[in-house]
Amino acid sequence: MTAEEFRQLALKLFGPGRGWQSRCAEALRTEPSSVSRYIAGSVPVPGPVIVALQALERERITSLTLKPPLA
Repeated sequence: MTAEEFRQLALKLFGPGRGWQSRCAEALRTEPSSVSRYIAGSVPVPGPVIVALQALERERITSLTLKPPLA
């Protein structure tokens, strides 16, 4: 996963508003500075982080598609 792919997916999951990097870091159980380094491309996004972020995406998609219809 490239730095830009990571950024795009994180923004999709945590929103473009203020604090999204901190929310992402909390969800990934890492430091916000690590998320900043992934986004900057100064360090590669580790495999376990990629898997975790993709799992969060699948979880979100599943939760959105499995909601019961409104009465």
